[in-house]
Amino acid sequence: MTFKKLLWPVICVACLIFLFSIYTAGQKKKQAPVQGNARTITDMKGRTFEVADPLERIALLGGPTGQIAFILGVEDQLCAVTKTLKMSELVKMFFPQIANLPGPRATSGSINIEELIKADPDIAIAGDIDGGIVLEKTRIPVAFLEDSMGEGLEDIKKEVRFYGVVFNTPDRAERYVAYLERFTAMVLERTRDIPEDQRKKVFQGYNPSHLVTLGGDTFMQERIEIAGCLNAAESVTTVGQRTGLHSGLGEVSMEQVLDWNPDILIINYGTPDDVYADPRWQQIKAVQNRQVYPQPAGVFIFNRPTAESAAIFPLWLAGIAYPQRFADVCIPCLIREFYGEVFDFDLTDDQVTHILAGTYETRIMKGARH
Repeated sequence: MTFKKLLWPVICVACLIFLFSIYTAGQKKKQAPVQGNARTITDMKGRTFEVADPLERIALLGGPTGQIAFILGVEDQLCAVTKTLKMSELVKMFFPQIANLPGPRATSGSINIEELIKADPDIAIAGDIDGGIVLEKTRIPVAFLEDSMGEGLEDIKKEVRFYGVVFNTPDRAERYVAYLERFTAMVLERTRDIPEDQRKKVFQGYNPSHLVTLGGDTFMQERIEIAGCLNAAESVTTVGQRTGLHSGLGEVSMEQVLDWNPDILIINYGTPDDVYADPRWQQIKAVQNRQVYPQPAGVFIFNRPTAESAAIFPLWLAGIAYPQRFADVCIPCLIREFYGEVFDFDLTDDQVTHILAGTYETRIMKGARH
């Protein structure tokens, strides 16, 4: 028998082994069959798959998505969360069990797979990057979020209603939607007749430099407009990845901010007094008129498109921009009512003050950096 005749069987066997290994790997990536009762759901990316019915163990793998469990009243079903949710002061106060839950997801794309598998979730909720990792490396069912920084209020309502269906809590989802629509309608009614040339220009200056912002292509554009204000950075495009920054955030120059000359400056580092004392900001109207404010923060930071900030941020901003138009409205009272009815968090007056002063953001930010 010639060498070539001997070689061909070896090649064929090797090819068969290679093809079998690919097939086996593909099978391993398939979702594990659901044990017991099951039902079919379709996630926000249009993917259809089976989940346990009822869902008893939920893994939340995105910072903003941590709110969903509390809005829907299913926090007792959590088996794994993000490190940022474990850092939330409000969550720790009203759900101390969070300390005992594993936090396999640190930042986007950073997931401890072994820890997640050990948590044994019936379902994982995640954005594109994290969900893709879970699908690739486990057999856990994944419900994908629409996690774009361009999400508007209609997207938020769609998301909350979707999870209301997934977790069989549509009434809780509608309770949130009712509050969102009520607050939005009230703000629009009081600001819609403000002439364009009298609307306050707002610049959101994040990070220690106060030069990182959200452009006109992000969710923040709509929220600023609802408040009857103008986004100083409307012409700036920030959606997409930026080196060292979360998707949706972009850095501008001091010269650009001076040219915009905003009426209101919102910060998330330091204090207004720090800005008032900084010579670089002295020419800004917001500084001259003492209109520098910390950005509020609750369960999560408000410079992400969360359900929480969608309801509260426009109300808060309109109140500080046009106090005379909201003189008869107790905004802290409305915020306390919102958290009590939507999140089941019975806030004290001091806790509401801390939300509006942004003091809950510090620890969250340590885990929210991407």
